[in-house]
Amino acid sequence: MGRSPSGRRKCIPDLSSVANVIVGRCSQILDVPMDELQRNFDSEASDAIKHPSSYARNFLEYCCFRTLALSTQVAGHLSDKAFRRLTFDMMFAWEAPAAADQPIHKMVDKERTAGAEAFSRIAPAIPTIADVITCFNLFEKLTNSTGGRLTFAIYEKYLAALDRAIKKMKTQSESSLLSGLRLHRGERILEVDGTLTTQPVLEHIGLSTWPGRLILTDHALYFEALRLVTFDKPKVYELADDLNQIIKPELTGPWGSRLFDKAVMYKSISLSEPVIMEFPELTGHSRRDYWLAIMREILYAHRFIRKFEIEGVEKEETLSKAVLGILRLQAIQELVSSVPVKYETLLMFNLCDQLPGGDVILETLANMIASRKLDRTNQFSSEVECTQYLLWVFCQTWVLYHKSQQMTSFSLVR
Repeated sequence: MGRSPSGRRKCIPDLSSVANVIVGRCSQILDVPMDELQRNFDSEASDAIKHPSSYARNFLEYCCFRTLALSTQVAGHLSDKAFRRLTFDMMFAWEAPAAADQPIHKMVDKERTAGAEAFSRIAPAIPTIADVITCFNLFEKLTNSTGGRLTFAIYEKYLAALDRAIKKMKTQSESSLLSGLRLHRGERILEVDGTLTTQPVLEHIGLSTWPGRLILTDHALYFEALRLVTFDKPKVYELADDLNQIIKPELTGPWGSRLFDKAVMYKSISLSEPVIMEFPELTGHSRRDYWLAIMREILYAHRFIRKFEIEGVEKEETLSKAVLGILRLQAIQELVSSVPVKYETLLMFNLCDQLPGGDVILETLANMIASRKLDRTNQFSSEVECTQYLLWVFCQTWVLYHKSQQMTSFSLVR
């Protein structure tokens, strides 16, 4: 806790007691004394960031971000109970960082809780847990049953579900499934459907229909038709290459009729005719909607990479954003299975495709990615200012989106 030689805990006068505790934990993890952390912050941060009105919060963020950058390099950090507790306590401290602040910590269950703003600042610093574009929607899903405040119990359950989703992806990707086709690109298997005979995926090409197994990787779709006891050689439907692909909802039915809204149509210049993937279920079309969203997320991610000519390490990091978004969606589905989920609102490239001004968000994101390639002498200030700007851009477009929705509803009523 950054204790002095006399054994007494050092405290920074500008910080609240809870913020001092968190900075003390950061000091211990970083193996840097608290007063040295403060001196480093004062020398690295711009004058705007050191303004007295926001000094305590920005200094707390500085300590948290440095600590998280180190802690997230440790394998298996999501399953570490100490890491889970620390990151949640960072959010709690963020709401009351200054000496004069009083923390918001009580609900019906008398436990500490965290709000949306705190979550949106701390959670995106941990790439596996959240991203800056969808974090508000993720927070809304996590707090649906707790009055808009995040409890540690829910947060821990979410991290546990996310950890399971990541381990499942690694297990599937390391198996022999599609190994020959995937090897040269090192593709990760994100989702598999149709393995149960009672819940197949149906591929429609013209008037022909085959049941089988559908696999989504971070580069392509693969369909394996089911024979008597085995699966046929996979057909590949590219998502990474520039083939003018179109993926949209589709209706299916017997003998080419259009009766059931449970399918996805894939079309590209490499195919002589569109392919339709049907996801049968007794009621609704949530299974189809889920697959539509995750297919599009990978497709849109590759379009973003091509548009802004992102290469090398930055390309892999960008693609990982889409992959992690899908894994987070899987975790949310496990956690709140009884609550309807608008899948596209939890996937950043889907969301930007729908929002008015979404192209501005993506351009800002591309600029942030490009900035990481440069030699930055003031890493903390750049990170904070870029993140704050991206949050501002997102919030502005989100407000415009809701206004347009309200105007549409009003005109329909009239």
